Amino acid sequence: MFTEPVKEIMTRDVVTVTPETPISKAIGIMEENGFHHLIVVDKKDDKEEYYLISIRDLLLASSVQEEVRTLMYKPHYIHEDTPVLDAVCEMLESGQRAAPIVNDEGKLVGIITDYDIMARAARSKIMKDTKITKIMTRNVITINENDSIGKARALMRDNNIGRLVVVDDEGNPVGMVTEVDIIKKIYKPKRRMTYGEVKGEKVPRMGQPVKLIMNTPLITVDVDASAADAARVMQEYDIRGVPVVKGKSLKGIVTRLDIIKYIADLKKGAMIEVEIHGMLDPEVKDLAERIIATEVKKMVKQAGKIHWIKINIKKDRDKGGVPYYRITTYVKTPNKLYVGEGRPKASLPNKLEAEGEDIAYISEHERWEFIDILKESLDSVLRQLEADFDKYHPKHIGREIKEQLYEEYVPEEYTKENENIEQNEEK
Repeated sequence: MFTEPVKEIMTRDVVTVTPETPISKAIGIMEENGFHHLIVVDKKDDKEEYYLISIRDLLLASSVQEEVRTLMYKPHYIHEDTPVLDAVCEMLESGQRAAPIVNDEGKLVGIITDYDIMARAARSKIMKDTKITKIMTRNVITINENDSIGKARALMRDNNIGRLVVVDDEGNPVGMVTEVDIIKKIYKPKRRMTYGEVKGEKVPRMGQPVKLIMNTPLITVDVDASAADAARVMQEYDIRGVPVVKGKSLKGIVTRLDIIKYIADLKKGAMIEVEIHGMLDPEVKDLAERIIATEVKKMVKQAGKIHWIKINIKKDRDKGGVPYYRITTYVKTPNKLYVGEGRPKASLPNKLEAEGEDIAYISEHERWEFIDILKESLDSVLRQLEADFDKYHPKHIGREIKEQLYEEYVPEEYTKENENIEQNEEK
């Protein structure tokens, strides 16, 4: 699930400017290349510092003759080996739509933008299985095509959004207007709109109808589309939001930020805290924790979402004073509480006697007795989850979903780790 290092999806050929670059030149570079951000490289004493500028900030500058240093800001850097999922979370937490990518020496090696993330999301199997209705905003704020540009700007400011779907008198979506459209075409146009722009009338620029600057024809996705479909459309057309429609009817809207937030939520869903009641003996602690981590990954693969996991370890002694374990695992999903138990098959002395073992080996057998019971408790829950999965999914579909979820949720290192654990147990 987005586990590859960010260097595999970043943009490597980075176009940069210096702090002395005029804003007008920086805007030209961004418009020519379709960029929303530029990295500013400031060299001081053989050391490079990296900054960011956005086209929105540049377009709002009081003078295009100013240097970009007046608007550049120090961004959060991301290391090139950071997993994509973690990089998305870091960008979201920093409030950035782009971030410089650096190597171990702190040197610039690329840039990651929400455009790159959309390209990756469009290929994700988990996103292909996520319906657009799960992440879209249903209550879409719209504006009539004959309403004023000034009203559009006010709606965006009041609702803290960057775009509006434009509708006709029947309420059908016919276009899109963005904050950047207003800045480019009204505040900083190459050809200023005049009072006589509307034939026969003298209407101030902000009073003119929004249909004059809206983007049309409107690019949309169907209500039955997936999140991956929406990401692909936004990446292909380099747009930051796409309306969701059913026929001519507007049902919602999805933005790049919605998809980025959903990807970040996937990590939160995969980070499940396991609460352990009872002591893990030091000699089994490392192996037990690795087994728990591996089994939890399998449970997430089956359940999709898990609220919490609790493992109760009870250590008792039989009549001969020999310790044995009883382990109970509780797993809470959105729909059900699962309980699995692991108990000794026979008292330890009887087991040793039946196997003809010397009493000197009792501590080693006790160690594996614990591991066996732990695995039995975890496996019991996993079998229940698998049974419920198969119950509610046809076998041919369920098999495909399982394979996709396994590839998304269980990274290669977990597979190798599990193989090593099984090999060690065999030894």
